[in-house]
Amino acid sequence: MENLQEERVVNLVREILQSEDYADVCRCSHCFVDITAIALNALPPEYVADKFYKFPESPDVVKAKREAADGAIRAAIQKVTQRPHHD
Repeated sequence: MENLQEERVVNLVREILQSEDYADVCRCSHCFVDITAIALNALPPEYVADKFYKFPESPDVVKAKREAADGAIRAAIQKVTQRPHHD
């Protein structure tokens, strides 16, 4: 069993944190994991038995899922930035 959202969110967190818009955001492992976990909790899980044999998705569905993940990640970044688990 695998949640397809995990790979999507982890990759998108990395991408977003590398952008100029978030240059001042902490990128330590604690903050990265917190951002990822908060974003994943805000998104519906997508469990599959085997990610290599899943049903193909239309480009519109892929785009919608990426946009939803993007929004959840940006909200998670704000939350973690306001209350990080470190000094």
